Parts: sequence; C-alpha cells; structure tokens
Amino acid sequence: MLQAFEASIQTLNKARRLNQSIKKCAKNATIIPTVRRPTCSIAELMRKTNFSKEEIRHLYRRFKQDCPSGEVSKTHFTTIFSTLFPGGECFRYSTFVFRNIDRTNLGYIRFEDLIATLSILIHGSVEDRLSWIFDLYDLNKDGMLTKSELSQIVASIFQLMVPVGKLNFTSIAIAIEERTDHLFRNWDRSRTGFINKEDFLQYCLQDEMIQRSIDVLHTNIYL
Repeated sequence: MLQAFEASIQTLNKARRLNQSIKKCAKNATIIPTVRRPTCSIAELMRKTNFSKEEIRHLYRRFKQDCPSGEVSKTHFTTIFSTLFPGGECFRYSTFVFRNIDRTNLGYIRFEDLIATLSILIHGSVEDRLSWIFDLYDLNKDGMLTKSELSQIVASIFQLMVPVGKLNFTSIAIAIEERTDHLFRNWDRSRTGFINKEDFLQYCLQDEMIQRSIDVLHTNIYL
C-alpha cells in the first residue's frame, strides 16, 4: 500500500542532490540576459523560514552560482530530474513537483520558492511535511484529492521508478488501478468520494511506517 507514498519520499530525499544537478545542467543551459532577484529581503526570508542569515546567504550564493538568471524553468527542472532518475520517464512527476514549488504560478522557480520548500522539508514538523506532500498530490490545488488525481500521481511514480525498456503497459495499467483503489480506500476516511487534507493527515499520522519514512526525509536532506 505504501509503495506510491514511499516513492514520493524517495524522490523528495533526492533534493539533497539538487544543487549538484543544477550545476551540471547549467553548463548547457541557454544564457538568459534578465536576472531575477529575490523579492524578499534576508530579514523577510528569515521570518518566513527557519533558516539563519548565514544559511540564507550560503544558499543564495549556491543558487546564483548554479542559476545565474535567478530562476529555474520547468524545462531545466525536468532536465534535473532526468539526471536523478536516468532509467525512468520523469516528465509528468517532475511537472507535478515543479507546480508545488512554483506556488505563484509564474512558470519558473525563484530562490524564495526553493528556500520555502527546503524550509518545510528540513525544518517543518511531520504534519508540515505531510501537508506539503498532500499539496503535491492535489493537482488542481482545490484542497481535495480526487481518485483521478491520485491515479495520475501513482502513474507518474510508476513511470519514474520503472525503467522505460521494462514497461509492460497492460500489467502496469492494472497495477496503477489496483494501487490507486487501495490508497483511495484507506485515505478516504469519510467516504465522501474525495480525500481532504484532514483525513490524509489523520491517516498518515497514525501509520508508523509513514512516520518512519517522513523521519528519513527529515534526516537525509541537508544544505
């Protein structure tokens, strides 16, 4: 039952390799004349995150070194994911993650977007991190997770984790449907036909395996 959830945790754990991957990809990226600067001051970022002034300055130096334009486009972000999951098809899942970081729908990730996500994943409580994962799964961001959305997430994770050359589309389609049905039955605690964040959090906070996975997410990401 936890394969889809744990695959998401494994994916998020790879955030600790984000700066290295950006750096490798940046060498081949098109140079963009316009340089976007953070819209928040260091003091504001300190209030919005749990990072110190020194940590923010360190992160910003690395971000500027790797992304001189001051932004990460969706295409660039997908390229980064392709280096983290070279055997799978990462476009769909990376698009979902990109949207969850780009909360203002600008079409690119700014430094303040990235640091806000890192703050949740590194310093956030278990509930904060689970809430971020729910938002990742909630594709249209309406606060409710439908079976169709969950099916898309499960399918994207299968594409991510299974080597393209080994895909058997009939068996994969059956596995996706079975996994989606199983997860949806467990998470739709109110039996309303959709999953709200409260039910999702309640279920996950009572599951010891998910708790351990979240703890791994917390300890494996570092600056």
